[in-house]
Amino acid sequence: MDINTVCTLLIDTLKGAGYNDSTIFNYQGAVRRFKAFCKEHNVTEYNHEIGKLYADAVVSPKTGRFSKERYHLQGRFIRLIDSYISTGQFNFSTASRSRVQPENEYYRKVYTNYCSFLEGEYENENTRHFYEYGMYAFLSFLEEREVVVPLDDLTPSIVLDYVKHSKPERQRGILCELRKICRYLKRDDLLMALSGIHAPRHHRIIPVLETDEQERIKAVTDDVATPLRDSAMILLGLSTGIRACDIIRLRLTDIDWRNDTISWRQSKTGNLVCVPLMPSVGNAIARYLTAQRPHAPNDYLFVRLIAPFDPLSCHSSCYMMVKRILERASVSADGRILGMHMLRHNAASTMVRNEVPVETIAAILGHSDPDTTGIYITTDEKRLRECVLPFGEISKEVHP
Repeated sequence: MDINTVCTLLIDTLKGAGYNDSTIFNYQGAVRRFKAFCKEHNVTEYNHEIGKLYADAVVSPKTGRFSKERYHLQGRFIRLIDSYISTGQFNFSTASRSRVQPENEYYRKVYTNYCSFLEGEYENENTRHFYEYGMYAFLSFLEEREVVVPLDDLTPSIVLDYVKHSKPERQRGILCELRKICRYLKRDDLLMALSGIHAPRHHRIIPVLETDEQERIKAVTDDVATPLRDSAMILLGLSTGIRACDIIRLRLTDIDWRNDTISWRQSKTGNLVCVPLMPSVGNAIARYLTAQRPHAPNDYLFVRLIAPFDPLSCHSSCYMMVKRILERASVSADGRILGMHMLRHNAASTMVRNEVPVETIAAILGHSDPDTTGIYITTDEKRLRECVLPFGEISKEVHP
């Protein structure tokens, strides 16, 4: 069947079945990426092989890292397409995608043991997924060799060959994954071989909101037509830079009303963050709690506004909420990512312009390394101009 046809049928079926906007948005993204993937492989008619290749393409081209969201979404997307090709109907029944495994029995055992090791090392699921995929990718590389290589017999040349043949955007992540594997194997010789390799890290100027855009957003949050929950979430994101994965996990007890603070444990780093609750944010949350939050059978701060009153399921819920607010505020994308991460960038850049120490900003954002926060300095145009060196004297030396 033609790929455009089956993809259009899927989206129409999702809309007809009453799926919410955030779910449809996610599948539209999967469709868009799938069409580009098929075009890259010169495929116009769907077949199981191209479907499997797409389902397994779980590395984000932007970060070069394993993406749990892509892993689950693309796997389910292809299962739906396959069900339609086989039966003429989309099977929406829930089915969890099993963890990818190396084909070779020895490597499969190595992978399983490594995953068990990571469960004892890290509480954060995303961190475990990152290192699990790193081991899987490396073992897949070893499986391409003619003979099985026991991990005790790994040589620096094999490891360096793996790095050499990896995609440039993946090399930084691969080096991090390999160092973890080498420490797990207690192979200091391999660590020494990797110590001299430094993959380039490409920094870009962080996109932020202009002053008039922020004013229009705040005007929308004050509008009675805007749900109180959405206003509270937007203002919290603008003031603290909290990630989407953390804001949906906030509990009622995370707010200390007596001391006017809000705290949470970063899901990405495990760091505990405690920041002052600004009056405007605290008042917005209080209005939401007293006037709009339903009597949900849970203690999550932000929940669905229609039954069932469950906590927000994933970052896409936050994205759609932010997208609605920004559209009403007439804030266009202009190449920017307009989600909770945009609010995070803006919170950080505001602190930079207010001359908050980088170490403090790093603590608020939950960065494990203050150097990571340094990229937000690029948003302070005024202070950057002060760093520019005059070229007058240089010009005289070149052209006397």
